[in-house]
Amino acid sequence: MAKNKLEQVNQSYKKALGAVLLREFPDIVELSVSYVLIDPSYQHGRVWLKTTPEILTKVENKRHEIQTAMKRYVKTRYTPKLAFLIETGEVEKIDELFSKLDNKQ
Repeated sequence: MAKNKLEQVNQSYKKALGAVLLREFPDIVELSVSYVLIDPSYQHGRVWLKTTPEILTKVENKRHEIQTAMKRYVKTRYTPKLAFLIETGEVEKIDELFSKLDNKQ
């Protein structure tokens, strides 16, 4: 049950981050949220973005504003400290492997 809850939180953060990034960076079209992984303690999270390194730097510079805005969108006990990464295609492969492992169990 807890795993499903965490998956829901990950999806909620992905959707909310898309809205926040659109508001913070309205002029940048080559920016989208690919995957979000929040740890079970809700203290930290990793966000994979489809973007360029230059835009990633702009996002990292506005990390505090983004995290503050996330408090309005997703109601959790803690607002995780987010780390932004560039999506390289490996995320889908890792997710697929985890899905296969879950199906075997």
